[in-house]
Amino acid sequence: MESNLGQFGETYNTGILIATLIFFGVLLLRIYFVKKEIAQRSWIWKGNTPIFIWLLKGLWLLGMLCFLLDIPSWFLTLASFKSLIDPTIYLSFMLVLISIAFMEIILSFTVTQSVITQFIKRILFLLLSVFCAFSFGLAAFVFPGTFQFPAEAACTLLEMPVKGQWLAMQAGKFPWVNYHANVPMQLYALDMVKLGPHWKFFSYMGADTSDFYSFGDSVFAPASGIVFNSKDGLPTQMVYKGEDTVNVAGNFVEIEIQHAKYLFIAHLLNGSVAVKIGDTVAVGQYLGLAGNSGNTTFPHLHLHIQDKPILIDTAAKGQPFRFKNIERTRFDVFKQKGSPYLNRNDIFSASHE
Repeated sequence: MESNLGQFGETYNTGILIATLIFFGVLLLRIYFVKKEIAQRSWIWKGNTPIFIWLLKGLWLLGMLCFLLDIPSWFLTLASFKSLIDPTIYLSFMLVLISIAFMEIILSFTVTQSVITQFIKRILFLLLSVFCAFSFGLAAFVFPGTFQFPAEAACTLLEMPVKGQWLAMQAGKFPWVNYHANVPMQLYALDMVKLGPHWKFFSYMGADTSDFYSFGDSVFAPASGIVFNSKDGLPTQMVYKGEDTVNVAGNFVEIEIQHAKYLFIAHLLNGSVAVKIGDTVAVGQYLGLAGNSGNTTFPHLHLHIQDKPILIDTAAKGQPFRFKNIERTRFDVFKQKGSPYLNRNDIFSASHE
């Protein structure tokens, strides 16, 4: 059984590789049967194709278009395990799925005589078309929602609290990209990990806190304000072996940055918190070190803003924020500078670094 992130990564890589080979086999098999029946296949607008077949093909086309739309949403943003997968395997898997989708989109404009004349084949194709259109279509509704976030004018703008390149493990407005969104006071919360070589956030097997690039990294105030609350003295949790459900934030600093805006920076390293209640802090002031204290499974930094000062106040509501002067990389390719919002699997850093 997996006991560290390295083992989880190996399991995911094996699973995705097997899935890639299976779907590649499906693709080859589909190509074989299409070539075998090519003489019987014709464009649906040629001949006297019944209206029922037109409707079936339209339903199938809708399902495949939704499937093609779902792929980047599912695997580049929603997948919480993406950072653990070998990029080559991951890209191969996506290319196979995209190839299947494109082939089926083209074939949706064709029809074989057997589908027109054989009742059983028409019923089977109907069931398959309804299933694909419904399931992939339903999933496609997630896609536009994934990329919704309050406008910059509605967000609190923060400076980057850390240096280097970081990955958003949990970020965004909705639960499918950010599990914090299930808790009203932590809506828009961000879990972030520091990246090292090859966009990895841990070395070796990720079995010890020292394997993580985030662990022990300096944390600075992302906004000026007054320290409303802080905590230190809580121990470092073992990776995947210890969670504190009582002191969920672990060692933390809470800064009142504006009226009804309380910024929490959580899971700091035991003994590193450098400010106390009542202190006035300035932007960029050293606060402590990132650690693995509180309710956490591996080292990361947690940030969120809420409108009431008590962390577990169920009446509190999370407030949207963005980092300013950063460069964000989305889908591993598209870069944007300024104050873009963050979603799960976005990579970001201060734009001057």
